[in-house]
Amino acid sequence: MNAHQCSHHRRLCEPHSVRRTTSPYECWLREANREDMRDIADWLARPAIAQWFDFGLGRQSLTLLAVQAMTQSDRHRLRVFGVHGTNRPSGLVAISDVTHRFGLGSFWVLRDSTRAACANMTLVASRQVLREGFERDQLHCIGAWAAQSNIRSQRLLARLGFRLIGLQRDCHVIGGQRMGRLLYDLLPHDLSLPTPI
Repeated sequence: MNAHQCSHHRRLCEPHSVRRTTSPYECWLREANREDMRDIADWLARPAIAQWFDFGLGRQSLTLLAVQAMTQSDRHRLRVFGVHGTNRPSGLVAISDVTHRFGLGSFWVLRDSTRAACANMTLVASRQVLREGFERDQLHCIGAWAAQSNIRSQRLLARLGFRLIGLQRDCHVIGGQRMGRLLYDLLPHDLSLPTPI
């Protein structure tokens, strides 16, 4: 998942006024527009968020130009999600490195804990993007990973239906400490029941 989720302590970080317990139907999901691309690049420029990611060759952030290129490529499916009543996205769900010949992709997600939320919005947005990956992109297997210390991401992956397939040891660094990455995969029949946005 190229590191999974910006806010593993979301409930602790969110201001009380931002917390919501509304229905996931009060949330939206869309392709990233020009303003959203800036948000994505800004999110990934924050060390507290970037530490969870690995975009290859040691890169843990993406420039605005790289985000724009990803949105224009059929190798990536990037969607932002947020709460009805505001146009600002609260997070990003993505399938990257889509290999059409083999039907593979890599899932990752981030959530900005400082922005509005509704109940299970990350879960619901993730399900929808994964379903699109299987149905529209005709993927056969979607992989993901989570740092060993990222319990929230591990729980999200399990709720989505991902299966733990292994551990890549001593391959990631968070806060100066080396740790492993838990490896997951998802087949179409494993995806948990969808709740459309």
